[in-house]
Amino acid sequence: MLNHFARISIPRVVRSSFHKVVMRMKRCNLFFLLLWPVFSLSQKSPDLSAMIQPVDSSNILVSGDYYNWCPSAVKGEDGRYYMFYSRWPHGIRGLADDSLNYIFNGFAGWMKYSEIACAVSDKLEGPYHFLKTILKGTGEEGRWDRFTMHNPQVKKFEGSYYLYYISNNFDSSFNLQQPATKEQIQWMRYNATQSIGVIRAASIQDLLSGNYVKPPAPIMKADGKQTFEIANNPSVDRGPDGRYYMMYKSRMPGGHMKFWIAVGNKPDTIFKTFANVTEDPDMACEDPSMWYDKKQKKFYAVAKYYSNSLKHAPEFGALILIESSGGKDWRLSQHTLVSIKRIKFKNGKEVKLDRLERPFVYTDEDGKPLALFAAAAIRSPNSGDPLKVTNETNSFIVCFPLK
Repeated sequence: MLNHFARISIPRVVRSSFHKVVMRMKRCNLFFLLLWPVFSLSQKSPDLSAMIQPVDSSNILVSGDYYNWCPSAVKGEDGRYYMFYSRWPHGIRGLADDSLNYIFNGFAGWMKYSEIACAVSDKLEGPYHFLKTILKGTGEEGRWDRFTMHNPQVKKFEGSYYLYYISNNFDSSFNLQQPATKEQIQWMRYNATQSIGVIRAASIQDLLSGNYVKPPAPIMKADGKQTFEIANNPSVDRGPDGRYYMMYKSRMPGGHMKFWIAVGNKPDTIFKTFANVTEDPDMACEDPSMWYDKKQKKFYAVAKYYSNSLKHAPEFGALILIESSGGKDWRLSQHTLVSIKRIKFKNGKEVKLDRLERPFVYTDEDGKPLALFAAAAIRSPNSGDPLKVTNETNSFIVCFPLK
């Protein structure tokens, strides 16, 4: 560039000034080239796998009488942390209201006997201690929320606390298209009525004391057109446009699991489904935990990988990370794998798990992940004697600090 201008007759003073400008531009470009890796790095998706820290017993909530599942935590006005989770008793079920009630023995009792409880801790990572039961099924015939209370997710929006959950009823008219046992049909008559509800409270203490608003109808249910049989696994966060986005799971004909995205103008309104997360069966997932990262300007979701193809994760049931710029079109995140089914302890021990499910990512106000909660079991909780549940077949909740 300078050689080109050197062939033109330009006064020395002008050439000198021009040379100084060019040198400043070069130094400026060099400055930005040096900083570019920093700017580029700041836009990378989080590597949650690298952020997961080892745990000890203080990070685990386990009960000798209940299966614990579906953790979700929020910070209260008092600075303490409140974890809302599902639990249901070990053992066998009575046959008074259903001669086939034995299908809900043991771990399978989540479908009919789950309740939503709360535990409290002075620190985000625990230890958490049981406080009280918050929600139980109404038991009222004809009500959508007659039986189980499950899949809680607690969020704080604009000063109020919202507890999302699922519940179900019984549909005696439901039948499967393919041949099935009477037990399978009965299970589906409960299963295929799952819908999503929410309660709203002005404070944590109001939420704990029952002083909350509970809409009589679900805010999301399967419509029988694009979503079928169930609406469960709700995860809600506020988007950059001020609206509220819900990711949830439904079922396609034939049993294929699929995530959907719905939107509402308020956290406790009836949400309207506007897009499916993916059409790819190799990306089949369940149990999403979705949040919006204000600095990255992206939606993220950790989910349980539910495809036997193992195309996107090394094992069925691993936790993976997906992302979206606008909440509609989703893709695998740069660091897709969050965790295989294992726990690493601070003493160096590593335990292989049969289950690592129902993830919940706790973030700061900007959407930076600070902790990963999950439900876990060392051996299948469906195995063994439901009257003699062992440490290996019991389910528990673990909180992994993220750094």
